[in-house]
Amino acid sequence: MMIFGALSLLAIRYICKAKVANQPGETAVQKIEFDWFSLPASESIEWHPCYSEYKCARLLLPLDYLSPPGYGPNATIALQMLPATDKQNYRGTILINPGGPGGSGTYAVMETGKNISRIVGGSYDILGFDPRGTGATLPGLHCYESEAQYQIWTQSIRNTWVNLTEGATPLMVAREDAVGQLCENKIGGSGREDVNGTAEEWGAGRFVSSASVATDMLKITEKLGQEKLKYWGFSYGSILGQYFAAMYPDKIDRMIIDGVYDAQEYVKASYTTNLVDNDAIVEAFFTFCHQAGPEKCPLYEPSPEAIKSRVDAIINKVESTPVPVPFAEHGPMVFSKKLLYELIFIMTYKPILFFPDLATMLIGAERNNGSAISAVVNKFLPDYECACERKQPWLESNEALMAIGCGDGDELTFDPDYYDAYLANMTAQARFGGPFWAMYHVRCSQWRVRPKWRYTGPFAADNTSHPILIVEPRYDAVCPLSDARKVHKRYGGAGLLVQNSYGHCSTSAPSLCTALHIRAYFENGTLPQEGTECEVDELPFIGRVNDKEVNMLSAEDAELLDALRGLSRAAPVFMPWR
Repeated sequence: MMIFGALSLLAIRYICKAKVANQPGETAVQKIEFDWFSLPASESIEWHPCYSEYKCARLLLPLDYLSPPGYGPNATIALQMLPATDKQNYRGTILINPGGPGGSGTYAVMETGKNISRIVGGSYDILGFDPRGTGATLPGLHCYESEAQYQIWTQSIRNTWVNLTEGATPLMVAREDAVGQLCENKIGGSGREDVNGTAEEWGAGRFVSSASVATDMLKITEKLGQEKLKYWGFSYGSILGQYFAAMYPDKIDRMIIDGVYDAQEYVKASYTTNLVDNDAIVEAFFTFCHQAGPEKCPLYEPSPEAIKSRVDAIINKVESTPVPVPFAEHGPMVFSKKLLYELIFIMTYKPILFFPDLATMLIGAERNNGSAISAVVNKFLPDYECACERKQPWLESNEALMAIGCGDGDELTFDPDYYDAYLANMTAQARFGGPFWAMYHVRCSQWRVRPKWRYTGPFAADNTSHPILIVEPRYDAVCPLSDARKVHKRYGGAGLLVQNSYGHCSTSAPSLCTALHIRAYFENGTLPQEGTECEVDELPFIGRVNDKEVNMLSAEDAELLDALRGLSRAAPVFMPWR
């Protein structure tokens, strides 16, 4: 999610050397060649120059924390750090997690690290790590013999979606049953936990639980020479923060969890409440389009209700007559209702970034303008190449999403009657996202690899060594404010900052107010006063809210706002696509 949200895989899967060439927020560092696996792995953190201005390391930690010390193979954790820019006032290292499960922290620090550093003040190192089973961390979670095999399998069911495709549910169950059996064979282990066995023989999929990753975070912190953790976790990263705070409440220096999903619900694997605010973001599309006017929103009508009616008519048109797009950049395609729903759901994650694209795409569908449709859709489709050299690790397919997300949760079985009711509930909860989200129940019901160490709570602490700060948008695409309020009540002394915005995590909309509270928290440990709410400085379609006030900002605040705008326009590191 980024959670599950964003939930799925890094924007889109890749075949061989495929890349998302037009993906918003793409960084030039993606194209820099660097061989992670040539770095020596060590039981201490040994930094090496990488990607021009970063430092990389590979840290050996126990694969199985429940075995006696020194028994069995190791996990090799990939670490990537952006060094602090203000060395004179150095304050230590902040760990970040971008979401998932399965998001690459090493990629995230390249995509967002500089702007995060500017927000927290420049006196911290910003460290991204690849959680177990993801990116350059070993052992990997690879169920398929090759990337091409994975892509062939994935594309074979690309147009099947529950509730939108006739007969989709039994087909999805059979598909996930096949994947579940394959992964049980490949990453489930032989059951032979021999001290001389390899991590693969032990079964990599059994040692990637969030409990293990939270413990990795503690070990990384200690090996950095810090007594306590400094952390900013987004989406699924908020779940990791809750695990850490529950398991190691006396080891927190600073912790922000942003875009919060209640871990007490997460471990049930129910996923019944994530989308309660998603339709509100879709409604905001109509409102902001109307407020912006015809010059900024091509779908403008005299009222938000009229815009909604127009969009409904476009959806009905696409359903009855899918739009052929013969001259798309990567070859002919068909713009279907399923693809339209999928993209609308994705675009609720970052309205400022994506709502203009959504309007352009809908106008294209209304007018049968394949070029307009293609211009938007191509931002989300992979650019395939036939060469199959090794890719950067965060581009390689893996099964971390299911291994972590399903493995952390209760073991599910598939019951058709329950699922029909669940699907109806999720679709009623979120028109566009519900059918997509409901597929995770199918996937987890067929997942067979269970973790050796599964922490189920309680996710609470009367006292933590420093109070946690919870940051939450008013309307989050997949992690509702109601969950953030539940978590807030369970951790003694925690602060809650509500940002009056739409999208996933606070970074989806620039708010100088929010950023100043975040900086004060990291620098001084200061929590916002109870009931604090922050307004945003930019709105979808409309743009900057107060240009005059922006022109009067101090140089420091202007730089801070610029960093926020950069984060709001960075592509989600993890997006719901697969």
